[in-house]
Amino acid sequence: MAQKKLPLEGVKVVEMGTVVAAPTTARVLCAYGAEVIKVETLDGDVMRLAGTHEFTPYEDDLNPLFTIHNSNKKFLSLNFKTPEGKKILMDLLKDADVFITNVREKSLLRNGLDYETLKAWNPGLIYAHFLGYGDKGPVASNPGFDISAFWLRSGPIADWQTQGSFPFLPTYAFGDMATSSSFLAGILMALYAKKETGLGTKVNTSLFASGIWCNAIGVVQTQFDRKDLNPDPLRPTDPFNQTYCCKDGRWIGVYCNEYVEDKEKLAKLYGIEEIIDDPRCATIETMQETGVIVDVIKRCNEIFRTRTAMEWRDYFSANNVACEVMMKSHEVSSDPQAIENGYMVPVEYPDADHTTVMMPNPPIWFSDYDRKEYEPTGTIGADTEEILTSMGYSPEEIQAMKDSGAVR
Repeated sequence: MAQKKLPLEGVKVVEMGTVVAAPTTARVLCAYGAEVIKVETLDGDVMRLAGTHEFTPYEDDLNPLFTIHNSNKKFLSLNFKTPEGKKILMDLLKDADVFITNVREKSLLRNGLDYETLKAWNPGLIYAHFLGYGDKGPVASNPGFDISAFWLRSGPIADWQTQGSFPFLPTYAFGDMATSSSFLAGILMALYAKKETGLGTKVNTSLFASGIWCNAIGVVQTQFDRKDLNPDPLRPTDPFNQTYCCKDGRWIGVYCNEYVEDKEKLAKLYGIEEIIDDPRCATIETMQETGVIVDVIKRCNEIFRTRTAMEWRDYFSANNVACEVMMKSHEVSSDPQAIENGYMVPVEYPDADHTTVMMPNPPIWFSDYDRKEYEPTGTIGADTEEILTSMGYSPEEIQAMKDSGAVR
């Protein structure tokens, strides 16, 4: 059987991104065949050091967090503020299809790397600029982090926290990962248009835009009667779309499509058949208006305490009811469903212990195209010599640029 092709073979990407969102977008393009050259400063992407605050190894030969967002790329380390470094970068961009960056606008303008300049240099270039808050407005120039621009400003943390408790803290870079998917979609649309017209374009998105989009239901519904999205746990909108604590202290969520339609089936499964013909329980509205929802939820809480979470999951799954146990992140890496589908794959690192880490795969599969397998990431400037040699520089020229601090 002939080897499957990669769907993005022939696409050249120059990435000048840091931390998670922009590099992840480039990493997914790379996984499906694009050649991605990651341009780092001489000190490297700060994400290389993320393990210091996430309690994860961050050595050159064992850096799993950095690998998630940068596997399969080529690594070029240069100082683009030097004449030699700037020339290398511009030469790379001359025949690139995509330029991905999250450097702030003022710095790009100051260094001649703004859209208008690069468009004149390469009319077919897709200029993908990732932002914190957008390119307009009173805080356009503010630094934007995942937790600040995606989570805090777009509403979900305030609305989801339990009243009076410390706000929940999402996993590091969760919003970055979500936003990278939107950014990827925009770049792919631009590549499609370029195939038709030969012309590039500027593509941008922001953490704030993505946070609003992901919280779209909440942002719209709170413009009407429901201002509080996290009501008293004894007064949920629907007892059949609710989380319950089980016998073993673990939580399970059980969900249905429509209360009236599913009431009889779920009431019998729950063991609360008395609500089926109770006029106070005819609809969600009548349950709320009469206050009987409190009694129903108290009864459900008692019932769910009679079995473990896994026992409830088996029971509801056998009856074709959507449900899931609230899992811990550490359990996902050994989840047989994730492993069998290739959502989690083992990657062996070249450290002294040959440490193997279960790594999450980009969540896209094709029947007739392949993808690159995970590779541990290289060190800062790991491919500098190879890239510069392919561009026509001699060993002596490369060494001279290393000596002058133009490249590493």
